[in-house]
Amino acid sequence: MKAFLTFVTPILFLTLIIGTSQSQAFKLETDESGHVLHWSTNTFPVKYKITQSPPINADAFKHAIQLSFNTWQTVQNANISFQFVGITSKTVPAFDGENTIITGKDVTGNDVIGQSYIYYSTNDGSILDVDIVLSSSFKWSIDGAPDKMDVQNAATHEIGHFCGLDDLYGDEDRDKTMYGYIDYGETKKRTLAPDDKEGLITIYAFSPEPEDSGDGGSGCGTISPTHLPPGPRDINFLWLFLLLIFLLSHKVLGKGNKVLKD
Repeated sequence: MKAFLTFVTPILFLTLIIGTSQSQAFKLETDESGHVLHWSTNTFPVKYKITQSPPINADAFKHAIQLSFNTWQTVQNANISFQFVGITSKTVPAFDGENTIITGKDVTGNDVIGQSYIYYSTNDGSILDVDIVLSSSFKWSIDGAPDKMDVQNAATHEIGHFCGLDDLYGDEDRDKTMYGYIDYGETKKRTLAPDDKEGLITIYAFSPEPEDSGDGGSGCGTISPTHLPPGPRDINFLWLFLLLIFLLSHKVLGKGNKVLKD
């Protein structure tokens, strides 16, 4: 039986930490064994549902969420895709095989705007279920209103976690989507920075299919080679190679012995 862990990422604090911290291009979510959290290719397109009780107009909320997913989906050279499959009545995060974007109070602090609950296999880090919670304690908008949180801005960041990227907190990371803090009226997280894209590509890079692909591989856009028993040509070549090595070695040793005798 596979073992599972629940990975919970508290993100998007309003209160900024004073001081500086080291910047890095991107950071990947990993489990305790160092496995990078990722969706396996056999789950594409990754399906998701949206709450039936959004904090603003339902159509506007759904459109903003879809734009956020599309922002990540359209990164060139990244093999990942998503599919909206309907509305959900779910109100709390749970490991139930249903990926959802909901609103509620299931976040780990009063100043947490959004939080991603990621359920994954501890065998290889493959993601099994993600629920994104946008805090209902804040007012929301879709137009960057200065006194509200922007849905697309926050959701785009959260979907970065959905994909397997971690928060960044360096001063030089402030303009990146995966920067871990947000502010009222902010919209800059809607657009991915080059480092955000590079992080996604690192996890989901396209891999060329082998010309004579067998069963192929799975997970993270990688291909597992098909191992076949050696054929006649392989065996003949191996014997020829070993014979050549033996002859060369014998010749060199002979010269060495001759020199020693001198």
